[in-house]
Amino acid sequence: MAKIDFKGIDTYAKMLARLESGSEEIVKRAVYEGAAVVADSIKEGLKSIPVQEGKGTPENKLHGITKKQKADLINGFGLAPIENDNGYIQTKAGFDGYGSVKTKAYPKGLPNVLLARSLESGTSFRKRIPVIRRAVTKSRKQAEKVMDETINKELEKIFK
Repeated sequence: MAKIDFKGIDTYAKMLARLESGSEEIVKRAVYEGAAVVADSIKEGLKSIPVQEGKGTPENKLHGITKKQKADLINGFGLAPIENDNGYIQTKAGFDGYGSVKTKAYPKGLPNVLLARSLESGTSFRKRIPVIRRAVTKSRKQAEKVMDETINKELEKIFK
């Protein structure tokens, strides 16, 4: 009868157990690092929006936003806390709050998300300036690389 002898199987089993117990934290860290890359790219894009004062018309569309609106967008942008939604670990980048200029239609101020959407898609009085779409596309590969590096570093710590 043949005899099979496995050496190191206990060590391997312990490493797998450590991996299982820490896998969610590893993925959360990687998602956070990747999201930070995209968020930084979006913030840079927001800073590049042209400043233009005045009101637009369908015949003479705006090519930018006011200084206050630009500052409101930059200050209102951020990442949501990372969450685990049935095994899908995610975060969202977006805008929160209201602009600092109050109007009759918007007594709290223009919602930052509404202003950002009008820039991305354009309106009857504003030319389209898709800074978010461009920033996400530009930073996607770099974010994936950072996430991969983060996971690999964490796995190396576990498998030492």
